Amino acid sequence: MAYKYRAYTLDKKVVQGIIDASAERAAEEALYRAGYQRVLSLQEVRMRPGLGELVPSVFGVRTQDIVDFLSQLATLIESGITVLAALHLMEGQTLRPAFRQVIAGLASEVQEGYLLSQAFRKYPQVFSATNCQVIRASEQTGNIEVGLRQVAGYLERRVVTAQRVKRAMAYPVLVLLMALVVFFLLVTVALPPLVRLFTSLGVALPWTTMIIISLADFVISYKFYLLCGILLLIIAAAVYVRLPAGKLSVHRLTLRLPVISSISLQQNIYHFCETSSVLLKAGLQLPQVMDIATQAMDNSVIRQTLQRVKEGVLQGESLSRAMAAIDLIPRLLVEMLAVGEKTGNIDASLATLADYYRQRVDQRINVLTAIIEPLLIIIVGLLVAFIALSMIMPLYSILRTM
Repeated sequence: MAYKYRAYTLDKKVVQGIIDASAERAAEEALYRAGYQRVLSLQEVRMRPGLGELVPSVFGVRTQDIVDFLSQLATLIESGITVLAALHLMEGQTLRPAFRQVIAGLASEVQEGYLLSQAFRKYPQVFSATNCQVIRASEQTGNIEVGLRQVAGYLERRVVTAQRVKRAMAYPVLVLLMALVVFFLLVTVALPPLVRLFTSLGVALPWTTMIIISLADFVISYKFYLLCGILLLIIAAAVYVRLPAGKLSVHRLTLRLPVISSISLQQNIYHFCETSSVLLKAGLQLPQVMDIATQAMDNSVIRQTLQRVKEGVLQGESLSRAMAAIDLIPRLLVEMLAVGEKTGNIDASLATLADYYRQRVDQRINVLTAIIEPLLIIIVGLLVAFIALSMIMPLYSILRTM
């Protein structure tokens, strides 16, 4: 949820902006951790989704746009250009209107005297809390370009993983849609003339043909109602999955389906490990890291699980011990974290785990693709064979009588 806030900074300035948080208390805690001395007001903002949110690939800001922006900004700063001049330069080069407005806003904030990380916080829908914290830490060390490249690399790895998952799911969806279109054309265009021929000749029809004819009659007679029903079902499903209860149900289902459950779990663990590693290297304390990394999880069930881990850490438990009490978390993650805690290199252990689980996600996606492709070929082949036999068998009967 988004919250509009007004707060005092350490230098007694009043600032306002919007912050994303799971609840009002979480938003207030995040503002205090961000360095604000006092929160004057905090109000939930219910924003209607615009075209940029509904179709981000066309009208909004894509993650790849942010990656390119951060990389180019780091290059310009390394070459000696000031942050403000670099922002103005990139504003003129950006083609997407939505992102151009964001960069113009960043330039305006920096020109008023705010740090780049503070300007980033004004656009939580574009720059996450993780991005802002890493940039803030790099500003404190005087190496802002290092932080920019670190965030760009972090986002790019997430983009690559997400694209692999989307490509793996796009193929079966496309094949099924094509199969449905072919089936619809056969039963509504090709079959009716044959049915009239069979009826006029008085041929005894086999049961397979009778099933296809009945299905074709039903589709032709109620095609308007079927179309409206499918559209309503799609709209209802789209609305339901946007609700908290709907998201939770879908996320629970993804953790129960074969193969898909392991991909979802390992992808979220990969995101958690990489986010936590990046934040720990930036100098944040573990409770603050857990708060940010938990909110960054895609799956609501895993987010709730990590919330319990965070509560254990706040009560004084080590991260590995808090995770060991939860069955959903793999034992390998717990053992590697325990080793990192003993050696004092927990950020290195998390980075190693992130690489491991990223590779595991790639392997699982390859397995899923290898399973789905032949399965779809078999299903489509059986469907086509059933329809073909249903249309050919009466023709043989006609030829025998002739």
